[in-house]
Amino acid sequence: MNTQSDIKLTDQLERDLIERELGTQRLGFVNDAKRVIAAVQNVFTRLQAEARKAKVVYANG
Repeated sequence: MNTQSDIKLTDQLERDLIERELGTQRLGFVNDAKRVIAAVQNVFTRLQAEARKAKVVYANG
């Protein structure tokens, strides 16, 4: 009986470890995706600022 409960405990620990590892990878992917989105938004923000500057120069020019 002890052997059977040891096997169940080991199986549960392995499943927990696998879930923790996969969960960490998913969070890493999500964080990477968020960083990429933020970088793209930064580029668009800079481009919009440059476009506004160009319009002011063209209008005054």
